[in-house]
Amino acid sequence: MTDTAVLAGTRKETGSPPAAALKALAFFGGGTGGHLFPGLAVAERARERCPDCDIVFFRTRRDVEEKVFANSGFRTELLDLSPPSGGAGAMVKYSLQSLRAIPMIRKALTRSYDAAIGLGGYASLPGIVAARHVGLPVVLLEQNQIPGKVNRFAAPFVDLVTCPSPEVVDLFRGRREVTGNPVRGTVVRAAGRRRRWFAAGAFSTRKRKVFVVGGSQGAHGINMAIIGALEGLSEYREKIHWIHVAGDADKKEVEKAYLDQGWEAEVVNYLKDLPHLLSHSDLVITRAGGTIVAELAVLGVPAVFVPYPHHKDQHQLKNAEALERAGGAILVPEEELGVDVLRTIVEEILFEPGRLLEMEDRALRLGRPDAADAVLDLILELKETCQ
Repeated sequence: MTDTAVLAGTRKETGSPPAAALKALAFFGGGTGGHLFPGLAVAERARERCPDCDIVFFRTRRDVEEKVFANSGFRTELLDLSPPSGGAGAMVKYSLQSLRAIPMIRKALTRSYDAAIGLGGYASLPGIVAARHVGLPVVLLEQNQIPGKVNRFAAPFVDLVTCPSPEVVDLFRGRREVTGNPVRGTVVRAAGRRRRWFAAGAFSTRKRKVFVVGGSQGAHGINMAIIGALEGLSEYREKIHWIHVAGDADKKEVEKAYLDQGWEAEVVNYLKDLPHLLSHSDLVITRAGGTIVAELAVLGVPAVFVPYPHHKDQHQLKNAEALERAGGAILVPEEELGVDVLRTIVEEILFEPGRLLEMEDRALRLGRPDAADAVLDLILELKETCQ
């Protein structure tokens, strides 16, 4: 097999391997929904294809992870790990915590696991090291167009890195395969409902739905830009319904701004069933993490990407550019997101059905609803070759 391969198509419904094909999988990583959701997508699909497969997520104690795993049905093991960012002291603390975590993980992995899957981020590294020590096949899931530090560091020492697009392949050493970014079953099902909904006549006289989400923890810059522009968009007050995921810190302020200015809006700090509401939206204003970009492509929802401006590697900018080039989104720097830009978006996109439908079609062309199956097929292949 060559170093890279492109796997395309729709989610598989037939030809699944027998239930005994995968006995147990261990997932490592967390910190944000963007790291966790691709792992959950693979885990859900593994459980569907192999109902008896034992699945465990080794994760940190961050609040967002508590929300993501609440009622998920998956077993989790807590790791005492703090982010290494914030100076030399934080790095020393993380290093000592990792050294304590590795033996604990090694002991947990002595039972028969088929593979270890790293989800990226600082929380995945101790598990990757422990899995290598016990001889497990290790697969890394990369979500972004510019790989994260942990995945770049670990790639030469693992069995496989799955990539969201062909452009990412050359940024890694070792075996790389293009699978697309795994999306959860709730996203795939919501995409089907959206197409039926649009076929039934989406562009009626109803209010347009604009969804604002800055990631699993909200985005202060986007929140402030939106509420700062509301007064200047007042002529559309009776024509737009907002759904705004503001995060814990900004929820009250954002909610008050909509209420004070008479807008119809639903403001929440976090949404568990994000795909359902995304699928019923006409337009989404969002950050550009790899996971949300992949989900919007599968859903076919036109997007306005506002990349987080303070990442050194600007990976969100690169993520957004992929869908922008395809015509399924537009890209707006955070410093330009104000009333004038939002007015242009409202006039030229939101209330132009032809433009919305064109953007939907172009986004769908990049969607990879089969990505979780592609990853599982590769894990099964590794299991066979490593036995």
